[in-house]
Amino acid sequence: MATSGPPPEPFQEIELPDGSNPISKGVVQRVRREDGTIFVDITIDGLGDNLKERIVQQLRGAALSLPDAEHVRIQPVDHADKDVELPEAEHVIAVASAKGGVGKTTISVALARTLAARGHKVGLFDADIYGPNVPHLLEDVEGPVLQNDLGQPVPLETEGIQMLSPGVVGGEAPTARRGAIAYGAMENLLGQGAWEDRDIMIIDMPAGSDDVAGALLEHVPVDGSVLVTTPFDASIDDTQRTLDLFEENGVTPIAAVENMSTYECDCCGEENDLFDDTVDLDVPTLHRLPFDRELQRNPGGKGGHEALTGVADSVEEFVDEVLGAIPESAVDLRSLPPENQVRQLSAELALADPDETVEAVVEDPTAVLDDLEADAGEMLGGVDTAQGGTTGVVLELSRARTEPQATS
Repeated sequence: MATSGPPPEPFQEIELPDGSNPISKGVVQRVRREDGTIFVDITIDGLGDNLKERIVQQLRGAALSLPDAEHVRIQPVDHADKDVELPEAEHVIAVASAKGGVGKTTISVALARTLAARGHKVGLFDADIYGPNVPHLLEDVEGPVLQNDLGQPVPLETEGIQMLSPGVVGGEAPTARRGAIAYGAMENLLGQGAWEDRDIMIIDMPAGSDDVAGALLEHVPVDGSVLVTTPFDASIDDTQRTLDLFEENGVTPIAAVENMSTYECDCCGEENDLFDDTVDLDVPTLHRLPFDRELQRNPGGKGGHEALTGVADSVEEFVDEVLGAIPESAVDLRSLPPENQVRQLSAELALADPDETVEAVVEDPTAVLDDLEADAGEMLGGVDTAQGGTTGVVLELSRARTEPQATS
C-alpha cells in the first residue's frame, strides 16, 4: 500500500550550505511509502557533484531513520521545477534558433503537418510574441480564439493539428511587451490552453536567447529541441548559442536543420551552394534542406512535405527510442552522482529475488558496473544492457544464484 504526505521531520533537519533545508529549497519534491520502501523524489540539477553526493547520502540516512523503513529509493524527477504543467502533452519539442529569418516557423509548421500526417496527435504553440506567423502559414485557421466554460483558450484545429498563437488572440499581438510581461502572456496561453491529449507538442520558439526564450526554457517542460540555421557564419554562431542555452536547461538536442542550404538554378537546373560556410553543430543529426519556394509558400502542404521526412524521422526516433525506450519499472538514476548510483543498485539487488531482474537507467554503464562489481561482490549475477537513446542506457541486473551446499 502506498502512502504520501508532508515530508517528515528528518528531512527538515538536514542543513544545506546556504542554511536552508531540502524541503524549503525544493530538493525534496515528495516522500512516499510503499510497504517497507521509502521513495524520495528529488531534483538536484545544477548542483556540483560533491554537493549532490553529500545531499543524497543525507537524504538516504534521513529516510532510513523513519519507522519501519526497510529500503530507500532516491529518485530524481524530470521537470519538477517547471511552473507550466502540460499533462495533455506526452512529449514537448521546441523548434528554435537565436537568429531570425532562418525559417524556424516554416520548419515548425511543416514538421507539425508531417507528424500529423503520420498519425500523431500534434499540438503547435506559437511562442513568438513579437512575430506570431504560424497562423499565416497554416491553411483554414482563423481567429479569434474562443474560451470554454472554464475560461480556457480553446486551440484552433486544422489537419489534425491543434494550434494556439498570440496572433489569433484578440488580433495581432502588441510588440511593446517585454521581459516578464511578454513571458506571462505566453505562459497563460500555453499553460492554460484547453489542449486535448497530444502525442507531441511543438513550440515555435521566439528568436533570441534571453527574455521570453530563456523564461520559456526555465518554466516549460521541454524534452528535446530541433535547431534551425542557415549555412551563414553569423547564423551558425547564433544557433550554437541557442544549443548551449538549451543544454544548460537540460534540454536534449534532437537534430539541426541547415535550411536554404542550396538552390536549384531556374535556367539550367544545376544545384548551387548559397554560402561557403560549413555547419558544425554538436547534434546527433544535421538535415540539409534546399531553398524551396513551395516549402516557403505552403510549409508541409496537405499531408506533409517530403522535405521534412528526415526531420520527422529524427523526432519520431527521439520520442520512441529515447523518451519511450525506458521501461516504467526501471529505476532512473541518471541525475545521481556515480557513487550514489552504485549504492542504490546494490540496495536494489539485495532486495531482489534470484528470479527477478533489477532494471535501472544510467549515463555511463561501464563506470557504474566496474564499481558495482566491487560493491555488490558475489551478489551480482548476469548483466544485460539495452540502449535507451542518447540520454541513458538501461541496465538489466540479476542476482547471483547461491548453490546449496552438499551435506554429508
